[in-house]
Amino acid sequence: MAFTLPLTFGCKKDVEAKPQLKLSKVERGDMIQTVVATGSVRPLHQIEIRSKTGGTVRRFYVEEGDSVKAGQRLFEISPESSPAEQVRAQQELRTAEVEVRQAEDDLRISRELSEKNLVPEQNRRDAERVLERANARLAAAQAEWSLIQREQLGARLDDLEIVTTSTTIVAPISGLIFTRELDQGASVTPTTSASGGTVVITMGDPSEIEFRGDVDEADVGKLKTGLTANVTVQAYQGKTFTGEIYHISPVGRYSEKEQQIVFNVRARVANDEGKLKVGMSSTAKIVVDERTDVPILDEMALFFKGDSAFVKLVTDTIAGTTEERFIALGISDGIRTEVTSGLQGGEIVSAGTAEQAE
Repeated sequence: MAFTLPLTFGCKKDVEAKPQLKLSKVERGDMIQTVVATGSVRPLHQIEIRSKTGGTVRRFYVEEGDSVKAGQRLFEISPESSPAEQVRAQQELRTAEVEVRQAEDDLRISRELSEKNLVPEQNRRDAERVLERANARLAAAQAEWSLIQREQLGARLDDLEIVTTSTTIVAPISGLIFTRELDQGASVTPTTSASGGTVVITMGDPSEIEFRGDVDEADVGKLKTGLTANVTVQAYQGKTFTGEIYHISPVGRYSEKEQQIVFNVRARVANDEGKLKVGMSSTAKIVVDERTDVPILDEMALFFKGDSAFVKLVTDTIAGTTEERFIALGISDGIRTEVTSGLQGGEIVSAGTAEQAE
């Protein structure tokens, strides 16, 4: 607590305006040290909905912001194969047919040699398994080629109102539709082993929210998982949402905005009331240390000689005399600091005069 006290320096009435000593009283209380992270509210788990079937979006059943149940219809895809897909499917079919013929020949030879005891019986069994796998691949290639042929047939017979069967995509979980990335009629690239495919919808559970933000390089060493993060957003002034740090990035990155290296942190945040919305700008004060009932001093009353901290302890408030006393410091919140030794609650120190403070 800071206050000012006029210095008398004698009793002459004609003395000029007296300087006022700026004082700070050592108080006992609780101290919390925090690290500040700035970021936004994000879904803890966000699912990107794609289609394994290429084509066009025939119909949407949901809008952004809709709540859906697991298994509920999201959209339909009218299958259509591109020329490249047709060529690939045809090549796959031809390759599979060649592999089956080769496997059949190998099995025939293995059987003949096995019957004459010229090769181990294991050779025949291995050849049978190779043929089995080749037949399975051929069946898959034939099925894909048949599907493409049916699509082409459907396209040729539009005048007869023969429509190819559409594929319906359903919600894998219950949750909220965050975004609809495409419009009706848009083309969709299928998900394959070589391509991730087109994202059509993003969704997730709005009750499972996280804070994602950045902390300065100088502060990341103070953090560890499990620490409490008190999150605030502009939409709810004065309200704090409690979270817990569960991830600290092991790799820093340069922030153009901050002009320094920052590290990303994530905290799970309770959102039982559903007030937090995905994308909200937010700030997290991460509690890194706490002290209970300790001597606390305003940092403006601190002085330093090298790395050693000292205060100007007021010995006579009337005369305005002080003496230097070296002290040991604990944690700080940036405004006040814990005193671990050298001062007791109730003692008064000087932070200079009011004129000096100005």
